[in-house]
Amino acid sequence: MLSRKTLVGALIALVAVGGLGYSGYRVWRHFLAAAPTPPPRTAVVIGAPSDAPTAVPATPTPVPTLPPSVFIKVPYTSQFPHQEFGASQPNQNYCEAAALEMVSQFFKGDTRDIIPPDEADAAMASIAGVERKDFPGVLDLPLTSVASVGTQLFGLKPTVSPVDLGQIETNLAAGRPVIVPVMTHLPNGAMIAPNYGSVSVYHVILITGYDATKGVLYTNDAGFIEGQHHPYTWSLLSSAIDAQTLKYPQGRVMLVFDRA
Repeated sequence: MLSRKTLVGALIALVAVGGLGYSGYRVWRHFLAAAPTPPPRTAVVIGAPSDAPTAVPATPTPVPTLPPSVFIKVPYTSQFPHQEFGASQPNQNYCEAAALEMVSQFFKGDTRDIIPPDEADAAMASIAGVERKDFPGVLDLPLTSVASVGTQLFGLKPTVSPVDLGQIETNLAAGRPVIVPVMTHLPNGAMIAPNYGSVSVYHVILITGYDATKGVLYTNDAGFIEGQHHPYTWSLLSSAIDAQTLKYPQGRVMLVFDRA
């Protein structure tokens, strides 16, 4: 039989090992969420614009031959940079603010992979404050309202137009990220990404690239921590856009910003 001293020592060792295991798991999850996701490999990579703006038409000029794949390096933030997932947290309604923060940083020339959590959270709170002031009582903003806030706060020139895969790819090839409105679940109840909860909600997603060969669109989806460079097929994203038309009157639209 083990002595009391030996038993006590064994128990202390078990507790220490268990504590380290739990701590290690939590630390691993923390750094997993914070670490940048490797960018997709594409034929064309577009960085943030320089300080000297170039004249680009607001309406995309048709490109005879688009690159087979394009990726725009837009800095990422989740709308939950500190994992504020509680139902009472204001971050639950920060998806439009997150998209605006990412786009505005890109057009400012930000070359970072990820916007630091404290900076992102403060910026989104400020953007959301303007949204609530300009559109009181409205939490799910149509793209025309998102466009208005983007112009007011960042001086960007918006274009809201019918959504079309060809126009999405044309804008991306010209260095302009694209924002689309979706529901997080399809009408049959299927989630558009496994990271979403059980309830379908209105959401906006920032598209940052495409790969025509693979048939995917790359996104900075702020709706979950691991949303950087998240790929969606156009079929799935188009169906999610359709789903929001059943609840909101804006129809199938997309929003593109450019420097004024």
